[in-house]
Amino acid sequence: MLNDPPHLLNGFDRLTSEQQAVFSSELNKHSLQEQRGVIAQTSSFPLPEPFREFDTPTESARLKGQQLISQGKVACLILAGGQGTRLGQSIPKALVEVTPIRKKTLLQLFCEKTAAASRAYKTSLQLALMTSSQNHAIIAEYLSENKFFGLTPSQVQLFMQDDAPFLNDQGDWFLEAPGRLAQGPDGNGHSLRKLMESGIGKQWIEQGIESLLVLPIDNPLADPFDAALCGYHALKNQEATLKAMKRNDPAEKVGVVVSREGKITVQEYSELPDAFEAPLAHIGLFCFSFSFVERISHLTLPWHVARKKYGDQPIWKFERFLFDVLSHSEQTGVLVYPREDVYAPLKNMEGPHSLSTVQQALTAFDRRLFTQLTKTEPSHLFELDPAFYYLTAEFKTAWEQKKVAQLDYYAHEFS
Repeated sequence: MLNDPPHLLNGFDRLTSEQQAVFSSELNKHSLQEQRGVIAQTSSFPLPEPFREFDTPTESARLKGQQLISQGKVACLILAGGQGTRLGQSIPKALVEVTPIRKKTLLQLFCEKTAAASRAYKTSLQLALMTSSQNHAIIAEYLSENKFFGLTPSQVQLFMQDDAPFLNDQGDWFLEAPGRLAQGPDGNGHSLRKLMESGIGKQWIEQGIESLLVLPIDNPLADPFDAALCGYHALKNQEATLKAMKRNDPAEKVGVVVSREGKITVQEYSELPDAFEAPLAHIGLFCFSFSFVERISHLTLPWHVARKKYGDQPIWKFERFLFDVLSHSEQTGVLVYPREDVYAPLKNMEGPHSLSTVQQALTAFDRRLFTQLTKTEPSHLFELDPAFYYLTAEFKTAWEQKKVAQLDYYAHEFS
């Protein structure tokens, strides 16, 4: 602690010996000089080449994926460490209500999708959530109180990501309170590493799980058990597969799929010049082989830094990003889906990527699916049970023969 900025010791003498030990340990976890060096390098990144090659989902890939899921060889990791601060919420983003009729939270929706897929594929599918120190206890309590939304407790496991200190404009750490650094979740970059360190990854491998789907909690159109994605990944013998979409325009604020030193990877939009021409957008959806997860789980990935606000104070926020593991993959693929089927992130209080646009996207998705299944075009507002997202032959037959009533919520009872 002797080499740390002296202002960090403000109030240190009023802490208990235990609090002093915890604070000292926290300071030793991080390197102020390393973080300052990252800030100094922010404008020195060489430009990558846009990546333009991709495949689209096929029936053969979907059938292969369905086989793998039914054999219990696929699991899902949801990145859920974020708070709802940009949404004006005082709760974790995972607990924000998003569906238009039943007001289901993001986390409830993903649990129900996993439960529906488990029933459809007749196996107990596994789900892990990466939380943060800010929301872990709240999420764990919420799941327990709601009986895991149709899942058994053994199907859902939680582990925490690390935190990283913020830097102020003077390039220093600063205190949130005496003995407590101002800091926040350190990004999703080490999610695979933390999954293995938690013991969950090893347990899954021993259970015969071969593929891992990864998605962010804030995109309710994401599919935790996408058969076409994991089937394509297996058929192509990939180590990593990106589930992507086409960009709307060069100014769209979304990461892009690029090529760097012969490897497919992703570049953050904030680290690119304005209107960078690249056709494919990265939307945070991955499939990884567990052999790859094991191989790269010891890696320390690079920091990315961005300007943010801490209250009214401008700060430097440090995060690691999962896409940086792609540079270590020997076989990477890109599978492109229609935007309207896969991308409706909740990020803002109003405007693009707000609750209103998310609900519009969810309603449109349900309407397309319901019309395709029933050959009817209802004009009223309704919501589908997630069972509709995993259509078995029995499910299709039952609904093709139903007389469709006008309901605000369509459910399906599995036998």
